[in-house]
Amino acid sequence: MNITAVQKNKLLLPIAGVTIVLCWFLAINKTVDAVQLNRQLHSQITSNDDLSFNPEHTERKLATLATILKSYKVNETEWSNQLWMKASAIAAKQGVGIDYTMTKPLAEPDTTTLGKKETLYCYGNFLQLIKLVDTLEQIPAIGKISALQIKAPKEDVIGERANQCVLKVDFRGFH
Repeated sequence: MNITAVQKNKLLLPIAGVTIVLCWFLAINKTVDAVQLNRQLHSQITSNDDLSFNPEHTERKLATLATILKSYKVNETEWSNQLWMKASAIAAKQGVGIDYTMTKPLAEPDTTTLGKKETLYCYGNFLQLIKLVDTLEQIPAIGKISALQIKAPKEDVIGERANQCVLKVDFRGFH
């Protein structure tokens, strides 16, 4: 079956039409739909982008900030005593040694700092100290842990603190 050039030219136009329709259904139609959807979503994002005028977002943000501040809230006059009593009771239950040196009040109050800081030193094996930190994090009204430092046991220490890690825990609280 030989096809002449005239017959090829007559078949070229219907084959090109079928190819364009096939491409439309397979690729171009989905691309056009995706571009339209992208334009719709982009217009929605730009209209909702300014969160400062969104009252739901502002209420959620204020509630979250209030919860965070409440977790740092401590009684100014009793904080040192409560921190020491609660921390020492937990440390005793977990078999951890604890030292506490009360922060001396300044001769003149510092108006640039917000809140107070207290430090505890704990002695025990690594696992005991990690459990103690986990427990102290969950206790209300003693502030929040602001810094941790764990030191490996020193070889030159003798006595009851030999072969024990040292944990320094800093607490922060606002009144």
